[in-house]
Amino acid sequence: GLYKLLLFCSKARLYHCRFAWSDTCCIHKDSSAELDESIRAMFRWYHNAYICIVHLASSLVLDDIPGDEWFTRGWTLQELLAPENMKFYNREWKAFTEARNDKDRQNNTVPEGERNPVWQAILAATRIPPTRLGYFSPGAFDVAQRLSWAAGRRTTRIEDMAYALVGIFGIHMPVQYGEGRFAFQRLMEALLQRVRGYGIFIWTGPSS
Repeated sequence: GLYKLLLFCSKARLYHCRFAWSDTCCIHKDSSAELDESIRAMFRWYHNAYICIVHLASSLVLDDIPGDEWFTRGWTLQELLAPENMKFYNREWKAFTEARNDKDRQNNTVPEGERNPVWQAILAATRIPPTRLGYFSPGAFDVAQRLSWAAGRRTTRIEDMAYALVGIFGIHMPVQYGEGRFAFQRLMEALLQRVRGYGIFIWTGPSS
């Protein structure tokens, strides 16, 4: 609650940020218009952020990271892919490393033994190729691969599993809570309008 928000702001201050945005409390969910706009703009907000701060509430040490609940949530996939700069903290709000950016794309250019251990843990937790983790562009391509990254993730509302992918694929799709599984059908229809053929359905993974 408030304690988590205060700690989040204190970490943002270390990066000399004058303003901080938290997805858990900075969206007026009683306003359907604001909620719709926020969901469709969220990927862009993460991408444009100076730093994205992640609190892994289930992890204490580096070895805990691959099994952390954060990597099983539907919304956190775009939170992982969109920013260029990320800093990960454990459940006690202590940094896992001394690096200013745990997602530094330079990890792709150094020997494996010299890479940031958080970077290595993320690769183990997500199976996202290192080139995609460091250099991700939204769009309706590599669709099957991107859907496989989302496989097995969970959201509180079933529609959110589709809405959480809108920014990743760079498509526009109105938010309609109450539509249930039809949201994913609309997502597939929107993708088929951008991608020729049905290869987007050729992928495997656990059910979300």
